[in-house]
Amino acid sequence: MIKKIIFIAITIFITAGCTSTQSSGEDTKKENTTKDDVTKVLEQMFSGPDEELTQLYEKDNYEEIINYYMTQFEPYFTEEYMDHAVKTNLLNSFHQKAYGNDVNMDIGNMSIEQSEDTKNAYDFEIQVDVSNGQSADVSGRVNTNEEGKITQIRYIDIKSLSNAFDTAVEIEEGLFEYDRSRLVSRTGDEAYQPKYPTVMPFEVDGVEIEPGIMEQKDTLLTFIFHSETNETLELKTIKDGEISYQDLETEEVSIGDQTGQYAGNEGETQRLIWKHGSITYELKGNVEDLSKDDLLTVAESFE
Repeated sequence: MIKKIIFIAITIFITAGCTSTQSSGEDTKKENTTKDDVTKVLEQMFSGPDEELTQLYEKDNYEEIINYYMTQFEPYFTEEYMDHAVKTNLLNSFHQKAYGNDVNMDIGNMSIEQSEDTKNAYDFEIQVDVSNGQSADVSGRVNTNEEGKITQIRYIDIKSLSNAFDTAVEIEEGLFEYDRSRLVSRTGDEAYQPKYPTVMPFEVDGVEIEPGIMEQKDTLLTFIFHSETNETLELKTIKDGEISYQDLETEEVSIGDQTGQYAGNEGETQRLIWKHGSITYELKGNVEDLSKDDLLTVAESFE
């Protein structure tokens, strides 16, 4: 009887040990798989653009470019974050800059470690080598959910990479030349073509385009310009319509040969509303060190 009890106890101990070992092994396997996926995503973001993507940029076909990024990254992202990444140009901003400056990115050294203080998070440090001879160190964190899907990518230091291949021309302090040609091509199929700025109060890192819905489908286009420091400037355009400013305290200003309305204060949200031809424009944003005169300069640069 005693031998039987001892045997049962040993069996339970061994079974429990095997279960614990199996569970630990599965957790480790999952962790390694997620880390591998994070590695693949970062490698894709900070190298290239490859030949296929370069050809798509040459065609300037926005829909095909989006499809390329969906194919490359969708398996690793949650649906919600994939939508956010596409809208904010998170995935293509560095490829676009590299292509625009006729250079390529390669990864020199890369370190990815699971965070010690945050569950399902991975801290990374990457040395990016640019084919013009420059290099930059990029660091940040990637967060994932319980299924290993990426829910957020945050940069701690990214400015050095932008500077490594950035050729944005600062025409005066705080104002930069802006190439409007990509916006022209992206909105070529829309019901109308507004004018676009050729000067911006920051180096543009990406642009979201939001068409109108329902009855405004063919009369409203909104553009959200993003900077590398997460500042935004919104441009709303309405064809054959008005933008109300009755509830705002405004002052009349001159925008070239046009008359407009200015509202707000420097250091706070500022608005500028004017009309050119059949289209009404509104510039709105809270951009650091943006003066009223700077905002007027941006408006006067529209072509």
